[in-house]
Amino acid sequence: MFIRARVFFGLVIFLLLALPTLAQEDPDVVWFEQFFHPQKNKSIEKEIFQANGRRMKAQKINDRSTEIKALIELGIFHLTLVTDYEQAMGWLIQSLAIEDSLNIGKEKIFTCLAMGRLFEEVGDHFKSLEFLKQAQRLSEKENNLSIQALILNETGRVKAAHGKLDEASEDYELALDYARRLKQRGHEADALIHLGQIFTRKTKNKEALSSYKKALAIYRSLKDKANEAVALNEVGEMYRLMKNYDRALANHVAALEIRQAMNDENGLAESYNNIGALYFEQDNFSRATANLELGLKAGSEGQVQNQILKSNDYLSQCYKARKEYQKALAYREAFLTIQDFIQNEKNERQLLEAQNRYVMGKQEVVIDKLEVDREQREKVIEAQNKLKNNLILLIAFGLIIVTLTLYLYFLTQRSNRKLQELNATKDKLFSIIGHDLKGPLNSLSSFSFLLVNHLDSISKEEIKMLSLDIDKSLKNLFSLLENLLEWSRSQTGAIDFTPEEFDLAEVLKECEVLLNGQAQNKKITIRNENRNELPVKAHRHSIETVVRNLLSNAIKFTPTDGNIILNTREIENQFEISVIDTGVGMSQTVIQKLFQLGTKHSTLGTAKEKGTGLGLILCKEFVEKNGGTIGVESKEGEGSRFYFTVPMNR
Repeated sequence: MFIRARVFFGLVIFLLLALPTLAQEDPDVVWFEQFFHPQKNKSIEKEIFQANGRRMKAQKINDRSTEIKALIELGIFHLTLVTDYEQAMGWLIQSLAIEDSLNIGKEKIFTCLAMGRLFEEVGDHFKSLEFLKQAQRLSEKENNLSIQALILNETGRVKAAHGKLDEASEDYELALDYARRLKQRGHEADALIHLGQIFTRKTKNKEALSSYKKALAIYRSLKDKANEAVALNEVGEMYRLMKNYDRALANHVAALEIRQAMNDENGLAESYNNIGALYFEQDNFSRATANLELGLKAGSEGQVQNQILKSNDYLSQCYKARKEYQKALAYREAFLTIQDFIQNEKNERQLLEAQNRYVMGKQEVVIDKLEVDREQREKVIEAQNKLKNNLILLIAFGLIIVTLTLYLYFLTQRSNRKLQELNATKDKLFSIIGHDLKGPLNSLSSFSFLLVNHLDSISKEEIKMLSLDIDKSLKNLFSLLENLLEWSRSQTGAIDFTPEEFDLAEVLKECEVLLNGQAQNKKITIRNENRNELPVKAHRHSIETVVRNLLSNAIKFTPTDGNIILNTREIENQFEISVIDTGVGMSQTVIQKLFQLGTKHSTLGTAKEKGTGLGLILCKEFVEKNGGTIGVESKEGEGSRFYFTVPMNR
């Protein structure tokens, strides 16, 4: 009985101690943070439908607080799940309009935080910090430390991302202080991790290691395995930088074991690569290779591009050190391909950010107008207490501003249409050049590197084989340049799409032979089922471009040991050519965007090849110039059928 009483008393004391900590967790902060944590098995359409339902219900019963939250949710969903920045901004502007009209402070804090995230996503950190400062000013009136800590973490992340390390460090230190005062252990550990990363970037290794170890101890006490692995990884990397390889390995192995238990592919790729890098630095190339291969496998399964890049880089160096030059070259080529993909993706992201900033810039007029309206309302209230005549002047002034704003808006709209068309054409041309030319150039670079640096160790047969490959790459490069020049001429109206008589069957065969090597690299079988002549009357080179693009895309999105079928049939006075693959397929949402210039859809191939979708826009343009049509049928996980028609020669 005495033991039971002690246990009961201990439980009571624990609950009493825990209650103050739990009470400090602000429900609005928890509500906001949940939207930025990845949630598996969530239906985007369902989430948006439910949020919109809550908005309409709240609007009907005039529940402004619930309506504002629903609008914020819709804005964040379109920001994080759909990546439709214009739509996201539209929802958040509606939220700001209600908050300003009713002078609601707390909800506006979270609208400003969401706006900060939105502008951060499109690369406008100056505007992002403006909204975060506005959120900070509003939070000071609320005197809520949880909300202020949240804002400090957001501000610190934006500042750190743009190199303002000292300012970011001050924000994280204050957020750490708030977390300790609120007894929020998880947030305290998060702040310590952030501070450790700042110390690491400042090369203050001892301070960084101390900060990471404190965070690790907290995560362990909370039994937060995912973040424990993160902290172990950071500790391991600090020991590696300090050349303490034994401790570095121990921490990385501990992180690896946690991530294996959690089946965390992203984390596994990082841990295996870090262990491989450790062994590489110690010249233990066999163990380094084994771990890096596992890191490459996990990174490929999780599509973690930076880890795939790291795996290939170290594997290339390992095999080079072991004098296995063929494998070293293969991994070097893979490294260059992934590096090229990452750079292309970075360039496209910057381009997309610029486009989104342009689109959002037009909507900023609405935000500015809301701010003007808010200021006017304050002036009106003040003026009503003094002179009624001032109210008439203020209203007239507001109408003039609105009229001028609308007038300027419509004037800029007219001139911007042509600019958008020119920008779209330029972007399409640059993307195709980067996408189509860099592959052959990288191959040539790899071949020349091997010939220059390892000529003495290569046999005549191997030199002959490399020469044949170089010849093939040059021919492919010449063909690509020829097609790109034709496309650019078509955009300026210089190309003459005069139809000529030719056998389409020959074009299909030539493209099959041209791309067969690419298919064989992925063990893909191309089966040309056409056995008959296909007399057509069209512009031959443009049709060749269409067939090559469709066949190349099929290879990209078909996994190893897959099949691709070239099929033809007659439809009235046209031949329909189909490229059928057993690849990854597409959803209806993706299909609707494929042939639209105004949208941007990017998908990785099964071997991490880049697919911008711009090649399909080119195909559509060329097919339609030849009097045909193009379409696609696809189902996710079951493959795709791209088809187009060409007029018969009759």
